Amino acid sequence: MTRRRFLAFLDAIERLLPQESAGLLRRLERARRRPFLKLLFRTVLSHQTTARQEDIAAQRLWARYHTLERAAAARPGQIEPLIHNVGISTIKARRICLIARALRRRWGHERRITRFLRTAPVIEAQRELMDLPGVGPKSAAIMLLMKFDKPMFPVDTNILRVARALGWVRPRGDAEEVRGLVERLLPHDPRLYRRAHALLLVLGRATQRGKRPDLIVRLRGTGPRTRKPTRASGRRSGGNGPGGWSGPGGRRPPP
Repeated sequence: MTRRRFLAFLDAIERLLPQESAGLLRRLERARRRPFLKLLFRTVLSHQTTARQEDIAAQRLWARYHTLERAAAARPGQIEPLIHNVGISTIKARRICLIARALRRRWGHERRITRFLRTAPVIEAQRELMDLPGVGPKSAAIMLLMKFDKPMFPVDTNILRVARALGWVRPRGDAEEVRGLVERLLPHDPRLYRRAHALLLVLGRATQRGKRPDLIVRLRGTGPRTRKPTRASGRRSGGNGPGGWSGPGGRRPPP
């Protein structure tokens, strides 16, 4: 398994799925330009919903609660009607309120937390985000990679399923194994991490629920391979990843 082989694998995905790849890469670039708080709220909204529904809910939420002060003062009952179109909206409304209050209590203003996350070492920045209510490793990695150019690789359900199907990890291997593999193969360049994240998501969405098994077959000899491939590519997936927030179409899992 080599870096060159892995990069060739990513190039192959882009050749096989050019429109989907270009669309998701553009979406990730737009995400990078969003304010910190807006991107963080979108990572919450993106779980178990489509990109279109996430966009609708995010626009309504941000129109009313576009500062940390306003969001921290809101109640879940005020948030939920604005995001009712996304999955598990009651849980998400409560989580948004808890996150905003925790940030307000600890940092006072979003400028202070963004300054810290931009300058802190990766591990410290990750720990700070994961101390927020409901923010897990994937959501923290999405925030750090997309907003702050930190070299962390987010792994969602679709990326994990593809890695298992291609034999990169054990059949029951977890997201940390995939993250470690990718971070060992690639130099610590956030641009490469973003590209790899987008293209693996594209492949995962194209093959979820047993669709396009030919793609896995065609790509199997292209990328890194450490274990015997599984038949995971044909199983039903639990959803996509903010990063959901991370692209058009599909559904996404919790962080």
